[in-house]
Amino acid sequence: MNLNSLNIPVFLLIFFAEVCSEGHTFNKSTIQKPAYWSVIDSNLKADFLKAEFKKKSLIGGDINVFKNFLKALKFFDQLKAIDSFAPVFPVSAGFFNGYPSPDSLSAFDQLIFLSRNLGDRNAEAGVLNSYAIRHAMNGELDDAIRLLNKAILLNLEINHMGSVRSNYLTLQRINTYKGNLSEALKFNQAIIVIDQSTKNNRLLAEALMDQAEILTSQKSFIDAESLVLRKALPLYYYGLKDKNGTIRCYDQLADTYHQQKKFTQAKWFYIQSNMLARKINSPLEIVESLINLANVKMSIGDYELALSDYQEAEQIALKNKYSKQLIELKSCLSDVHNKLGNSNAASSAFSEFKVMRETFLRTIQ
Repeated sequence: MNLNSLNIPVFLLIFFAEVCSEGHTFNKSTIQKPAYWSVIDSNLKADFLKAEFKKKSLIGGDINVFKNFLKALKFFDQLKAIDSFAPVFPVSAGFFNGYPSPDSLSAFDQLIFLSRNLGDRNAEAGVLNSYAIRHAMNGELDDAIRLLNKAILLNLEINHMGSVRSNYLTLQRINTYKGNLSEALKFNQAIIVIDQSTKNNRLLAEALMDQAEILTSQKSFIDAESLVLRKALPLYYYGLKDKNGTIRCYDQLADTYHQQKKFTQAKWFYIQSNMLARKINSPLEIVESLINLANVKMSIGDYELALSDYQEAEQIALKNKYSKQLIELKSCLSDVHNKLGNSNAASSAFSEFKVMRETFLRTIQ
């Protein structure tokens, strides 16, 4: 089918119907922010994520558990950022500012009833979106998906493509978080269709990199490598002249090669990432590339060289107070000292890792 010959909203409506008929779901992002009322408490904390992490850390407690927790926190923050809309609820015939109780079903029914009676489809989609985000932030992902699917249908009907893209992106992230990678990939592909039609190269580049990350998680390494080398990297490097985006491409390629045990290629791209990070004077990305480069050296048994990279990364992280990276580095230093036979240094680093991890858990929002 030639997508260029179709009206994009019509194509996406057909695409959405086909996916839902198979029991699938959809996604959301921040292309444009509709001005509608929000039910999200700005002080809402990721309590369910912290409880989940504590349970898992008691079982395993290693760095991978912590890194997965950080990914979950990032997901939570992305959801929270999506819903930063106006404090009132505009509708076509006026404003609703009665502050209904956020945890009340009647509040949801009240807002839906109001928007429908006023014929304000945009506001109705906004209510569905806002409650969906709230459900997702509380860990009620199936309820979030159900409401987002309804919001998508409304936004497609009124041709509000910014909100459609945003809905797709949220659903992509939810499915990625749940491990439903094939579903996440479908929503990502729908986002790419929108970005290509609107000729928004920056959003398109981000969507392409999201797709590469999903493909890598699926172990579709050849597809991921091709996507970055042929599309995302040229777009960031030549089209957008975006050095941070270019670093992301280098890191993604290196990770793809590392997982395939292609250590020479992985090292080369992490070195490129590190060099570019130093060129633009980005301490955080310097630290990240040093950690990744050292991890590759650990994989091939270059423990002394890995130790040197970890120690340099630690000094930069300490200077810039990068708490999350310092926690990871303490775990890495424990591992490398063990490999080098320095049990005292390994034990000391692991003790610091545990203390810093617990301190971080107490201080996060």
